[in-house]
Amino acid sequence: MSQVSVDEWLATLDAVLDALPDSFEAQHAERLKLMRDILGLVMVVRQLHR
Repeated sequence: MSQVSVDEWLATLDAVLDALPDSFEAQHAERLKLMRDILGLVMVVRQLHR
C-alpha cells in the first residue's frame, strides 16, 4: 500500500469541498468557510517552505 503525500491529500480535500452540493453549502456555510480558510493557509505555508 502506497502512502499518500500531504500535497495529494490537500488537493483531494480541496476537490471534495468544491464538489459539495449547494444544499450542504447552505446548511454549513460557516464551517465550510473555516475549513477552506485553514486549507488555504496550510497550502500557502507549504508553498513557502519549499
